[in-house]
Amino acid sequence: MAESGLEVRNLIKEPLTAGELRILASRVGGAQHLVAPKRRGEAGGLDGEKLLEWLAEDGARVRRPIVVAGKTITLGFTDEARAQLESAL
Repeated sequence: MAESGLEVRNLIKEPLTAGELRILASRVGGAQHLVAPKRRGEAGGLDGEKLLEWLAEDGARVRRPIVVAGKTITLGFTDEARAQLESAL
């Protein structure tokens, strides 16, 4: 869905592909940053391509929301993420 330049995607219904996750991981410092906090225990021992494939299998495993604003990407609902987003907008 695109409205006013904003794209909204339900990652549960339409998970990111391994390729999309690979691009995001390269921009946020690694795939481990994309894992939802409540799912980190399940991801134990996975890294690199195996972690990306695991994340791509189930959108609920990915930390959400993911907001891309220009060169800034924020993950999750943390205060730090909100502050980064506010400064980017």
